[in-house]
Amino acid sequence: MRGRRDFDTLLLIATGLLCAIGLSLIYSVFHPGQTGSVEGESSTYFSRQLLWMGFGVIALLIGYAIPFRYFETLAYVSYFLCLVLLVLVLFIGSGAAGRWIEIGPVRIQPSEFAKIALLLVWGRVLAGQRGHNRPSKVLPVLGLLIVPFLLVLKQPDLGTAIVFFVMLLPVLYWRGVKGHLIFYTLSPFVAGLLILYGEELGTTRNPWPFGIYIVLIFVVAYIRRSNLQENILLVGANLGVGLFLPIVWGNLKAYQQRRLLNFLDPEVDKLSAGWQVFQSKIAIGSGGLTGKGYMEGTQKALEFLPAKHTDFIFSVLGEEVGFAGALFVLFLFAVLIYRALIIAAKAKSEFASTVCLGIATYFFFQVVTNVAMTIGMAPVAGIPLPFLSYGGSSLVVSCFFVGFLLNCSVRWYEY
Repeated sequence: MRGRRDFDTLLLIATGLLCAIGLSLIYSVFHPGQTGSVEGESSTYFSRQLLWMGFGVIALLIGYAIPFRYFETLAYVSYFLCLVLLVLVLFIGSGAAGRWIEIGPVRIQPSEFAKIALLLVWGRVLAGQRGHNRPSKVLPVLGLLIVPFLLVLKQPDLGTAIVFFVMLLPVLYWRGVKGHLIFYTLSPFVAGLLILYGEELGTTRNPWPFGIYIVLIFVVAYIRRSNLQENILLVGANLGVGLFLPIVWGNLKAYQQRRLLNFLDPEVDKLSAGWQVFQSKIAIGSGGLTGKGYMEGTQKALEFLPAKHTDFIFSVLGEEVGFAGALFVLFLFAVLIYRALIIAAKAKSEFASTVCLGIATYFFFQVVTNVAMTIGMAPVAGIPLPFLSYGGSSLVVSCFFVGFLLNCSVRWYEY
């Protein structure tokens, strides 16, 4: 059949290797006999992740077997279903952070599945919009983002909310939106960072960084004064951030505020908010070139490294297999992202191409951010490392994305 010979075997191999490495790391973190290990803990975590791996395989097959045009048809349905789940989790959410919905013995995290829904609905809205650069073409996409963004921020899950926003920018560029409109879209995020930069451990505020930035925004608006609609969007969005971000900041949990502020000054609170990153850097540095050996890591064994099986799984990887092993894992991710970009460029369908580009962005941002936060170059934002971090919803979503990429690799010629 036409296109079957284009099946991306390399993408599937890279994914399989990452899944196998992830399972081995989960086993290593809780392997029997290590200091602090509880009897049966290894088999419990490993068997749960293995079960989710099975669900991931099913999700991959669904993403691959169903022609992508059906996903385009169901884009709005999936979007509104995810909105319902995001609202529902605010009332019946379980777990320490209240981000999960329990369905029998299974817990799902709606914010992870919202990534699928957003990419599908953006792909449908933006298909056929190449070259249309008026704000009226960008605003509907931003409107589709803002509701799930605020709902996830309310949970609170700052890391996932940021992922939503970051996925959108390359998608807009891919669909031909001009750079200045993307700058307008990005500018409120910059304004927010400057407001946080003005914070001093939550006690006082320095308004000058944000104030100078707003002056520059007005200068840009004056220079482009012939574009009234765009100027209203630019100035209004940035002033809106200045008005509402302090309210959002006040509603964040104290640990989230400490994480962000600790990123701005990592040395100020090593024994509290900065403890995870401090220990993570020790673990990765102690691995050297080839590591201490599989299941021989001491930082995770002696309980120095918190969240070692979730957000900081890369630290375990670096300690046990060293720089060489970590570089191999990053190479596998690079292969995955590169193949996603190739498929996005090749696909004839604007919907499929847009979603594939969004998937490439998803993997790139999550990998870069997770690795960066383990070495102190990004704030600890609760962003898992795809395929490696313990957690079912993230694994299933990542596997579905790979299935969708494989789908488009063999149906690239379809419109």
